[in-house]
Amino acid sequence: MYRFLLAFMICSPLFAESAKPNIILIMVDDMGWAGVSCYDNKYFKTPGIDRMANEGIKLTDFHSNGVVCSPTRAALMTGRYQQRSGCDVVINADPKHADHVRGISDEEWTFPEAMKSAGYATAMFGKWHLGYKPEFHPMNHGFDEFAGFISGNIDAQSHYDRMETFDWWQNRELKDEPGHHSDLITEHALDFIERKKDQPFFLYVAHGTPHSPFQARGSKIQRGPDKGTIPAWAPKVEYTKEAGDDNWLIRHFTLPVDEGVNRILDKLIELKIEKNTIVWFLSDNGAAKGNFSHSENTRGAKGSMYEGGHRVPALVWAPGRIKAGTISDQTLMTYDIMASTIIAAQVQLPNGHQLDGINIHPSLFNNKKLEKRTLLWENGKGSGALRKDNYKLVVNKKSRELYDLKTDSKETTNLAKESPEITQEMYKEYLTILTEIKKDAPYSK
Repeated sequence: MYRFLLAFMICSPLFAESAKPNIILIMVDDMGWAGVSCYDNKYFKTPGIDRMANEGIKLTDFHSNGVVCSPTRAALMTGRYQQRSGCDVVINADPKHADHVRGISDEEWTFPEAMKSAGYATAMFGKWHLGYKPEFHPMNHGFDEFAGFISGNIDAQSHYDRMETFDWWQNRELKDEPGHHSDLITEHALDFIERKKDQPFFLYVAHGTPHSPFQARGSKIQRGPDKGTIPAWAPKVEYTKEAGDDNWLIRHFTLPVDEGVNRILDKLIELKIEKNTIVWFLSDNGAAKGNFSHSENTRGAKGSMYEGGHRVPALVWAPGRIKAGTISDQTLMTYDIMASTIIAAQVQLPNGHQLDGINIHPSLFNNKKLEKRTLLWENGKGSGALRKDNYKLVVNKKSRELYDLKTDSKETTNLAKESPEITQEMYKEYLTILTEIKKDAPYSK
């Protein structure tokens, strides 16, 4: 709590002369460093997303709280380790699965609830994945508006999830609308910005791309009663696969998101509210198999405790607050976004409430170096990692691995045997932190 209050005092001058900033969070699904060209994508350009790097700040040591979908989204929506809310594993779409019943409880104080308390209009468009039961619906947790899906992934064209259940909501009603899910999410976002331009707003744009199933605008439906057909509304285009171009489908799956990002930035400028808006772009975890976003500069991928599982692309666009083309190597986490934003929005923290994230705005906007801290990842199944300074401990069920990220960013040389004292000390700290954040967690086994 002391650190949070201190951060508030440090950050206050940044926003003293301006209105409460609008906040837009754009999250993509399963995208590693090679998903966009301002990081490591060597296959195709993403000019809309790259624009955020060129005109804002590129974060080279930003990490998702989880190595799979639901945990990171829980951390984003609470500003806390996902273990505290019991959402430390994927909330499964199968009603027969034990983890299907999990979700964000009413007891959690969420990001949109915090923003509403400060007079913000709130909306979410896209992927929720924080609970299937009615009480977990996004509009029960602070969002005024919702359009999108509650499952982990849906068919981009038919909007059916992997259990062959129709999953497209308009507010509290299951109601379809024709369109590729990326385009629908963008259109809802643009409409909301237009309608709420004269008041502070908090907008969560949660794309399903590039999570499977991989579908371009003109692709065939893969799920639901019309499987195997091309929707009548789909554009009549043919995507030509060039020689050696194995990721052509991912390109045309990703570009609608890239175009959408560019349109959102253009809309803010058109409405003359860009200088009072902070836009985030980030991924919920590392690259998934088959989506061609895995970077050769990171070891591991989605689900892994190595850097490729949680070091993700992240950009911030905030004209007038950030010098264009800035690059930061500060170590940041998903849950830091809420902790920072509610300070800028002048939100009152509830008495006794604990946030795990810290205020990173001084680093983003004033280039201040953050204090050193220890960071933890854990998958709810016995694997995890601990980051302390340049050292990273990878915890497996029967072994420990130690890496020095300063000299070995690709995690190729395990130092556990030659540095047993550091390994043991970090493992003890890992267990201490994990025990604390899980002690009152729901769904504990």
